[in-house]
Amino acid sequence: MKTFRKTLNSLLVLAGAAALSACGPKIPDTLTIAVAQPLTGPQMGRGKDLLDGAKLAVDEINKAGFKIAGKPVTLELVSVDDKADMATAKKVAQDLVDQKVFAVLGHLSSEITEATIPIYKQGDVVQLFTSSAAELTKLGEGNTFRLVANDAMQAKAVASYASETLRAKSVAIIHENSAYGNPMSADVAAELAKGKKTVTVQESVDLKTADFAPFVAKLKAAPPDVMVAALRDHQLLPLLAQMKAAGLSEIPVIATSTGKTTKVAKAAADVTRLYSTISSAEPREFTSGGEFLSKFRAAYKADPVWAAHYAYDAIYVLAHTLRANGNVEKEALRAKLRTIDAIAPVTGTMRFNASGEQLYGAITVYERRDGSWSPLVRSDQW
Repeated sequence: MKTFRKTLNSLLVLAGAAALSACGPKIPDTLTIAVAQPLTGPQMGRGKDLLDGAKLAVDEINKAGFKIAGKPVTLELVSVDDKADMATAKKVAQDLVDQKVFAVLGHLSSEITEATIPIYKQGDVVQLFTSSAAELTKLGEGNTFRLVANDAMQAKAVASYASETLRAKSVAIIHENSAYGNPMSADVAAELAKGKKTVTVQESVDLKTADFAPFVAKLKAAPPDVMVAALRDHQLLPLLAQMKAAGLSEIPVIATSTGKTTKVAKAAADVTRLYSTISSAEPREFTSGGEFLSKFRAAYKADPVWAAHYAYDAIYVLAHTLRANGNVEKEALRAKLRTIDAIAPVTGTMRFNASGEQLYGAITVYERRDGSWSPLVRSDQW
């Protein structure tokens, strides 16, 4: 009788375990992660950089034998080109939702990311991005995770460096008319006002403007102590050339993050002092950056151009969080991402707060010197 009861109890335990397993999340053989970035056109350098960083991480994780709750899982990476175009981005975002990708690293420009946030949210695709407009994580309503500091902090850094380090009393601001440029300009102006600095000119231009003669004329009429430019390199460079032609090369220029590119670093020195603020530090500034650079060079025969190491870390953070959860439930993943101190091999501190912002986000100020960008100061307290 005792033997029968023991056997019955054992069967009940096994049956209960089986029932729980059947009710729990099914762990697939493959999890698909998408990279949605501009892979053609003027911004393709940054987009491909993020793709390369993500691919390097996926290859390493798969080679090491990734498992969730003891089950081997292969990470699959797919890439799509949003062409830095809003309509195209919306289409590829919907395509990724229809393909039921698990998560997406997308997109690059803030206005493009803003357009896709509702699509990924409704489609239950976890979204990570490097876009910096401050409002984006609020729009995501818990589904968005930013890999770098936002523009509210960058605006403080710009204003602080202009007024405290460059001793500017008057500042001119030019910005692109976009979800990135408009709030950046407004926030910089607001921060300068707090310090009782004068904004002499605050001008918006569309993304195709190449003739900056009206703006340069205003600078000529009343030269500011510093000029702030929230422009991309294809607009920043002609502006600097036109400033030189007008005899304004001595005005110090602070370019925001969109202007910190290799193209700008290696361009003609049309202004004497050119600085840039950006939330993504270069790999060489991290303790483990050298190892990452060696692996990246071996894989791609080139150096990263922007934030490949942030995409690389993001994939590792996703993998670590999934492994810690032991399941693939999206809500569990989102909740855990907001609290976990996950493995981030290069940056070391890719921690998200309750809003999906970086807990330890910081801004670096660089100066262009001899064809490259030299870091001057990095801080999370501006």
